[in-house]
Parts: sequence; C-alpha cells; structure tokens
Amino acid sequence: MNDTTVIKAHSRNKKGNNAAFRLRDRGLIPAVLYGHNFPPVTLTISAAELSTILKPVGHSAGEHALHKLSIEDRSDIPAKDIMIKEIQRDPITHKILHIDLYAVRMDEKIIVPVRVNVTGKAPGVQMGGILQQMLREIKIKCFPSDIPQAFDVDVSGLDIGQSLHISDINISAHLEIHEDLSAPVVGVIAPTVVKEEAPVAEEGAPTPAPEVEKKPGEKKESA
Repeated sequence: MNDTTVIKAHSRNKKGNNAAFRLRDRGLIPAVLYGHNFPPVTLTISAAELSTILKPVGHSAGEHALHKLSIEDRSDIPAKDIMIKEIQRDPITHKILHIDLYAVRMDEKIIVPVRVNVTGKAPGVQMGGILQQMLREIKIKCFPSDIPQAFDVDVSGLDIGQSLHISDINISAHLEIHEDLSAPVVGVIAPTVVKEEAPVAEEGAPTPAPEVEKKPGEKKESA
C-alpha cells in the first residue's frame, strides 16, 4: 500500500475557457470531482501542489496512485479517497490544463494500470543487444488500498533473443491481472546490421575494352 498524500482543493463557480485561463494565470488548475451517488463538483487545485505530488513518484504512478482529497471551503463534503482519472496537458509545454478526479470506495475493487519498472543489467545488452520494453503498464483489478506503486522486472538474466512475459513477473495473488499472461514485457533483441551492397552495372551499358600495352618500337597495325 502506498503512502496516501492529501490534495487540498477549493470549490469554483465560474466555468468556461476564459475563467479557466484566468485561473491558470493565477497558478490554479481547474478540476472536476466525480464519484458514487453525488453530482460532479467543480474545483481548483494549486498547480505547484500538483507538481509536488506527481513528481516524486513519476508521471504514470502519480496519476494512478491513491490520494486523499480535502475541499477546504466545503465542510458539507467530507474528505474523500480519490484517484486522478485524467490529466489534460498543453501539447507544447506539457503543463497541466485540467484534471479529472474520481472518488473511489475502499470496499470496491477497481481496474487500474500499474507501471512497469525495469531493474538490473541484461547480459545480452553487454554483448551488443538492444533492450526493448514492450509494456509500460499492466492493468490489474484490486481494492484501492492494495494498488502497488510499480511492478519491478529484473532483466539481469536476459541474453540476446530472450524476453520476460507477464506470467514471469512476481505479482501478488490478491491482484487480478487484466492482461494476456503471455504478453511480452521486456526483451533483448539482436542489433540490426545493415550490409552495403556492391554497385550493380547498369543493364545494357557498354563494357569498356581492356587496354593493351604496346611494346616499345611496336607499330600500330593499319586497318
């Protein structure tokens, strides 16, 4: 179980692109909270606070980790266990533009992706092979409190041509895997060698006559 971080938010009433732009200009991120048995709640969250929460655990892990949400100016809404459902980012600057939050029930299993963390040094890479990671995340189903931060995959036993599959990863029995167990996760492939082909003579081109070396004093034959 991960250490649960607390996200502080405030309610917001104004909607639309102009209002969102003004909020971001003040260092605030527009957000919406969804959940069981209550209507969506529009919020604002400090951009600096979000960066602090997401950065230590990495982009993917931070988005799918379990957090506690406190709406500071809404005493009628108790603190909720939430997960980040979606983050909208600027395609150029990658800054957060909008965030969707989802309130989860701790007694209800959910399907979440968990990132794959590759560890170790593969002997095949030291021999010239290339390490190729096919899966960055693995979907599982579990209770929110059981979500692992990552699945560690040790590649220290991989030679060129070998790979590890989901079935090779040590995953706790109480986590239900929602993937094909035979799917490859990471492997070492042989480097691609590009051979240069010798130039081919153009078809129909005349073949130059061989040069004949004349001996000293030899006269040229008349035609």
